[in-house]
Amino acid sequence: MLSSVALAASFSGFSIKPYGDQTLDLPTGVTTLDKGGVVTDAEHGVTIDAQFMELKEGDFLKARDAKLRGNTVDGVLTATNLDYRVKTGLLNATGTLTYSDKLVKNLKAKNGILDLKKQFLVITGGVSSDSPAISGNTLLVDYDTRTAVLQGNYKYSFEGTKLSGKTDKSILFVSWNAQGKMKAISNPKSEQLKGYAAYLK
Repeated sequence: MLSSVALAASFSGFSIKPYGDQTLDLPTGVTTLDKGGVVTDAEHGVTIDAQFMELKEGDFLKARDAKLRGNTVDGVLTATNLDYRVKTGLLNATGTLTYSDKLVKNLKAKNGILDLKKQFLVITGGVSSDSPAISGNTLLVDYDTRTAVLQGNYKYSFEGTKLSGKTDKSILFVSWNAQGKMKAISNPKSEQLKGYAAYLK
């Protein structure tokens, strides 16, 4: 094993600023930041700030007690554990997950999958947020088309609009414009949901 002092480095397209030493395991190619650090992936426009990290060139990045900022998620995502797969652009968040941006405040869930290439987020498990006031089983957010789908035993309350669905199959379709103005529909058409069929149970 080789240990390096704390300094910024470039690693498989990543820019690394460790909080302490970096340790490289030559046989496996895995770099460990025991005290964490900040890693930026310029290609996918994401920055991860965590208390512990493991990463391998062109392969993966794992982090604990992490904060994520980026172009796809125009806010801050925090999670107990993050697992980022470089080739696919998929990032899995587990444990205590929270997210806030200019549209949603204090969004919480247990699990999340962020597709950095498609700009698509799926979160599950005790989904809720403060504003808009929502709750449900699953939330899909398509940042590319400015749409979201809330499925399963949902409640939605925002700017005088209150909607709810009391079954696991209940679906709420939400869209927003460039100014962030939201529109919620409790009976979306099948064509509005076509691109999300694989994620809806």
